[in-house]
Amino acid sequence: MDAAQISALVTAAVQAALQNQDVINAIRPPARVIPAVPFAVTPAGAGNDAWDFTTSTGLKIFMASTAPLPVLYDGKEAGLRDFLRKILQRAQSYGWSSILMVADTAGNVKNITTQHGSLNLTNVQAHATTYLRAQQRQHQASACLSKLIMGSITPKLANRLATRSNNYNLNVAVIPPAPHAAPAPIIKEDGTCMLYELISMVSIETIATVAILNKKLINLEHIMEQSKSNIEDFNFVVDDLIAQLDARSVAPPPMIHSLFDGYANCADPEFTKYIAFKLMCYEDGTIQLDYESLMHMAAEKYKSLVRKDKWMHKSEEQLEIIALRSEISDLKAMPSVQAASANKNSEKKDQKKVSYADKFAWKLVEPKSGEPKEKTVNNKTYIYCPYHDTTKWVLKVNDKGVDHRTGCTKKKEALAAAAINKEEDTTAAALAGAMEDVGTATVDVNP
Repeated sequence: MDAAQISALVTAAVQAALQNQDVINAIRPPARVIPAVPFAVTPAGAGNDAWDFTTSTGLKIFMASTAPLPVLYDGKEAGLRDFLRKILQRAQSYGWSSILMVADTAGNVKNITTQHGSLNLTNVQAHATTYLRAQQRQHQASACLSKLIMGSITPKLANRLATRSNNYNLNVAVIPPAPHAAPAPIIKEDGTCMLYELISMVSIETIATVAILNKKLINLEHIMEQSKSNIEDFNFVVDDLIAQLDARSVAPPPMIHSLFDGYANCADPEFTKYIAFKLMCYEDGTIQLDYESLMHMAAEKYKSLVRKDKWMHKSEEQLEIIALRSEISDLKAMPSVQAASANKNSEKKDQKKVSYADKFAWKLVEPKSGEPKEKTVNNKTYIYCPYHDTTKWVLKVNDKGVDHRTGCTKKKEALAAAAINKEEDTTAAALAGAMEDVGTATVDVNP
């Protein structure tokens, strides 16, 4: 048998073997089976199966979810909203926010971090009992929440909270998986009940609380004064008051006009003009506004003025008043300065003592006919302005760069008043002429 015949036999044998499926399966390596990965949106995984805290993964979840918040909460009502928001974010990040969802007396589910005012302690304890009896993830999450709270509050607040421990230490019996018998009830510390007690300590749930919140929202002029005309701070306080009412399932009172009053109490003249214009448009029906849109518009106007470096800029008249007050202050201060050096050289001081009022008396003297109406004193250029009562000589260009000849408000007011008087005189003259015409047209009935 030659080489060609041998090659033909080998080829035929291989083809026959490939047609045998058993031989193919023996030669081909088994397909790799990739297990399905359960979908999860948090590092803690999906489902409600208990975490295995004995594993590296379970230990990391426990340590990260219970790590104290960066800033310890001190129990002040002003910081409660931020504290609860951070607690909710931590719960959402590690998959145990379900323990924060509590059914109220009517069976409606409420989030304890944002709607705690709609719940009572009985609601929260009943909710906690449902998961403390089972060996599942919610039970573990409750312990994580307890540790997170105690590590994120000040020692003083922790001591106050401990006095209410009877309300968050519940007497429950864990239901073990079959066929194990249920053990006797034991005391279990619940994180959700602990959080509710903390909220209750900070925010007393009474009718008076709602009344106080409503009163603040209808007296926003005072809030503006407290905020020192900072619109962002003012809006933050208003938002917080509304959030506190929302947490108690109470709608805020009608407050659009109260907001207008609050913004009108701002110390910035440009901002108050803007608010006055919006109020006029609102009352005319030109624009439709609710309190949220008005707050947004006010915040944007505030940011615009700050960016343009026009926030709290003084008007020309205000600048003149400030300058005058400064001069008066200097006048009052000069005698005290002179008195301080009296013991050193009283005779020399008496010779050089000059009345401050006399020094600036020239400002009240009008220039005579033919005299210049512009002069330079102490490297400052002044011009004569007959429209000012307190001083006849004013700065030609003020500190804001405004030329007094074109920007004098007193002159504009005087010209406007003169125009009104002229119109009244013209009207009176026309009326007198009409009366005279009537008189000449009178018919004499006794010729």
